[in-house]
Amino acid sequence: MLKQEEIDDDKSSKSSRYSVEIEYNLEGFKKIALKVFGKSCISINKLGEGGFHKVFILKMEDDSEYIGRIAFSEYPYWKTESEIAVMKYIRERTSIKVPAVYHYDSSKENLVKQEYIIMKKLTGIALSKTWDNYNINQKKEVLLQIIEIQYILKNQKFLKIGGIFYDNNIRDFTVGQAIEIAFFNEKKLELKNINHGPFDNTYDYIFAAIVKEIVYIDGTKITGIVDWKCLGSYPIECSCTYPYCILENPDDHLLKDFWIEEMKNRDSEIIRIMDTGLLDIR
Repeated sequence: MLKQEEIDDDKSSKSSRYSVEIEYNLEGFKKIALKVFGKSCISINKLGEGGFHKVFILKMEDDSEYIGRIAFSEYPYWKTESEIAVMKYIRERTSIKVPAVYHYDSSKENLVKQEYIIMKKLTGIALSKTWDNYNINQKKEVLLQIIEIQYILKNQKFLKIGGIFYDNNIRDFTVGQAIEIAFFNEKKLELKNINHGPFDNTYDYIFAAIVKEIVYIDGTKITGIVDWKCLGSYPIECSCTYPYCILENPDDHLLKDFWIEEMKNRDSEIIRIMDTGLLDIR
């Protein structure tokens, strides 16, 4: 298990990031968990922190555990709404394992004082924590599963380029403004004439725009993908890349060659696009 940092549950907490203070109320998180699950939350432990969220383990009185994610302030409302929609889409329309979402709030008008998501706690640990401990055959087993996930995602088709949202009025998924790091620049957010999408073509998207996903693994079996922020309907030219576990080990040519050959057998178009150098356009 990952080492957990104990958090003072009885006080509001602050996080300093890029000199911006984020205030959140963990006692309020306890009250929300009680309302959602009908049982008391007895402790909240910090699991980790990424570029856009603080992640906590919510432990209940019956020893069950859930994940609570508190969002930072980038791209308020829309980022959370899109992430929830992407997870719903992946869960309902693909075989990729995604944790269930029990409750969320895309506003700051709540007891936590920030946008948050409460979701199922997956078994296993983050792939990045165990990758270096695997032998070559174990790494190949994991890569085959990642190839399958990439293939499934690549074959999801949309008419426009942008972020994925769920429209409750029509009870279906729609493509809206792009929810991507390229658009999180504060100055860009302030400019009214910047087009955030949706876009009709790759050129418009690239002109306006001028990651690691968190994979959990048990043994060598991927148990699910937790982090779906900044995903949406984007050009395949901008999405074809090596798994980060290979990119971070550039000297491991054997695994890269293995990935290329297996991906060619699964979907040669991805390799063809990568070979053209179109990855460099963003």
